[in-house]
Amino acid sequence: MEQLKLRAEARTNIGSRYARRLRRQDKIPAVMYGRGGDSVALTLDRLRFRAALNAAGPNAIITLEHEGTTHLTIVKDMQRDTIANRVTHIDLLRISLDERLVVDVPIHLEGEAVTVGRQGGVVQQQLMTLAVESPAGVIPPTLNVDISELSIEEPIRVGDVELPEGMVSQVPDDTLVVIGQRSRAAVAAEVEDEEAEIEGEEAEGEEAEGEEAEGDEADAGSD
Repeated sequence: MEQLKLRAEARTNIGSRYARRLRRQDKIPAVMYGRGGDSVALTLDRLRFRAALNAAGPNAIITLEHEGTTHLTIVKDMQRDTIANRVTHIDLLRISLDERLVVDVPIHLEGEAVTVGRQGGVVQQQLMTLAVESPAGVIPPTLNVDISELSIEEPIRVGDVELPEGMVSQVPDDTLVVIGQRSRAAVAAEVEDEEAEIEGEEAEGEEAEGEEAEGDEADAGSD
């Protein structure tokens, strides 16, 4: 797991008006708690926090420097402004590297699903994150899933995903992660082929009936 360093400042005032003032200064209100310690109100620099998570992912371990001491933390919760899509508040949980945590790890697809393409299909990711229990120190930024062997007949399920040692999935093994699905164009082409085949069979049947009728008329004339 990626480890980052951020500096936090103490936050003495608490309230929505003060929080709005901080956000205008490109700071994010935060709180740190856990491991038997007191809950501490903090502020973080917005740009540095965003750059850190963009680089290391949502489950990065953050070494937080605060008033001369350091704390290992992980983001437990983030509140966002749904309109501006900006982080408005952060909950930081104190941890130790060997502590077992339950987190959602993003799933990243890699490779090319050649077989699915040959089958006229498209790749559909069904599961975007995987809930796992793991020692904090081994949680990766993403779980990489190779789709090079994917086919329409053989989807990839949670049980097929390789996990780091000590990590345990919290999701049933038969849960679909990614599938190969026939594209609309391929399905439409199959329907057209089937309709053409049916029309061809009907035309052959009508032609055979016509020939039989002509034969009957010829036999009647000879009589």
